[in-house]
Amino acid sequence: MACALTRPVVHGLRPDYQSNVNFVVLDFDIKTQHDLAVEMGAARHPAFAVIPPNADPNDVAERRFGAINIEELQALLEDIVERYSQSQ
Repeated sequence: MACALTRPVVHGLRPDYQSNVNFVVLDFDIKTQHDLAVEMGAARHPAFAVIPPNADPNDVAERRFGAINIEELQALLEDIVERYSQSQ
């Protein structure tokens, strides 16, 4: 249920951030995607993983689990954009 609530939030913010952030949406019902999510430490869902630019998917810098509202996700995205734009 939390995934169904979070999906529109993610897709709603995607246009504003997609030039700075890669959005990857994994479907736990597809085995290969489920395996990748588990490998990234996102065994519960919804899950959000921040992977630095040019990093391996295993090098997750930050994880968040559970439903997230638009304000929380927007704050996370702003932090990511600021943090990684300074390191480039």
